[in-house]
Amino acid sequence: MILFIKNKKVNGEFFMDKYSGQRYEKMNIFLKELDDSDWKIRAKAVYNLKEYKNSKVLDALIEKLNDKNVNVWISAANVLIDRKNPRIIDSLIKSLKSKRDEIRWHSVYFLGEIGDKKAVEPIIKTLNDESPEVRINAAKALGKFGDEKAINALIKALDDESPSIRKEAISSLNHLAPNDSAEALINSLNDQDKGVRSLAAIVLGKTQTVEAFDYLIDSLNDIESIVRVSAVYALDKIGSEKAVEPLIKALKDPYWEVRSDAATALGKIGNTDAIVPLIEILKDGNNFVRKSATKALERFKIFKK
Repeated sequence: MILFIKNKKVNGEFFMDKYSGQRYEKMNIFLKELDDSDWKIRAKAVYNLKEYKNSKVLDALIEKLNDKNVNVWISAANVLIDRKNPRIIDSLIKSLKSKRDEIRWHSVYFLGEIGDKKAVEPIIKTLNDESPEVRINAAKALGKFGDEKAINALIKALDDESPSIRKEAISSLNHLAPNDSAEALINSLNDQDKGVRSLAAIVLGKTQTVEAFDYLIDSLNDIESIVRVSAVYALDKIGSEKAVEPLIKALKDPYWEVRSDAATALGKIGNTDAIVPLIEILKDGNNFVRKSATKALERFKIFKK
């Protein structure tokens, strides 16, 4: 059946011609399919309704956030995420208490993407969730809201048993309040996980936290090269003269990237004590190290043109 309705509003939409009437008929078909016994048909119907913005469709899609099938639930949440409706946020917050891990961590993710601060406190609570996936997404999401209420909870998350969660907490603290969390980040320089130690060093360098200086010097002796590289980066950012001697020692590091970055940092600091050691590594076996040493020495203007 084709409807010929002009300039009349039907279920929240204006239908101007037979083509709009056909679109309305399709909408009703999709709405009926939302109750089909086959979850695949329900999930497809959800996506087919994506282009319909009226209240009837909105009600039906929000109702699918109660669907027993996880795939249908995720489909509905994906479609609803851009609609910025308070009811959607409330439904997702309610889903944080679902017995299904996949729904809880997807709820956290979607709430983080929406960015409504109403979700901050409920998400903070999920940092204690039994599921690592939920806690990871919670730590990541809290960095997106820009709400200082999350700072203490994220600092506490630096002690989580999962290194992935500890890294996400550091990243979020970097967005929210890296200077206010400097003390906790300094403690993370001794973390058991090399990725956590490395990321903590990088963030401390970005914030130019002087209090971290001695701890970063210690990190130059870390067993993992990625941590030593990050420590050099941080010392480079802080730029203190006190770093000259430790960085000169780093020119003999077994890993080429540490040597290269140390040479670059010494050139920026500009202390003449570094000239002779930099000249010595012009014979380094790695081409990148030699180039870094050359550029560093050029800063001292000791080469004649």
